[in-house]
Amino acid sequence: MTQDLLIYVVGALLAAIVVAAALYWRYPWSRKRGRFGIAAIATFVTWIVWRVVLQLSNADNLDVDNPLLLGLSAQDVGSGVLAFLLTALPMGLIIDRDGPANRVVAIAAIAGALAILVDRFI
Repeated sequence: MTQDLLIYVVGALLAAIVVAAALYWRYPWSRKRGRFGIAAIATFVTWIVWRVVLQLSNADNLDVDNPLLLGLSAQDVGSGVLAFLLTALPMGLIIDRDGPANRVVAIAAIAGALAILVDRFI
């Protein structure tokens, strides 16, 4: 159990770092108001919450890779969907309330896609 927890935390940190680095490096507008940091924190929290939900529900069967979907499992996709949702909510409702919606969706989509990518290989 302790080893699983360590893997979850390391995976969450890795996903958050990848999201923050990609946004900071590639999209200069994500630096204003700490948008890249919000996306990284949301990805980290999402990763931990998703793992806790999977553990509590004993959902080991969601971690079966599907060859038709590039080897993605339902667990991988769930990580991305939740990262998208938990990034879009604070960005759209608090941080960028008056900003353009395309930036909110772009940041959330990048966070979700990178969460899927990191989860695919962990």
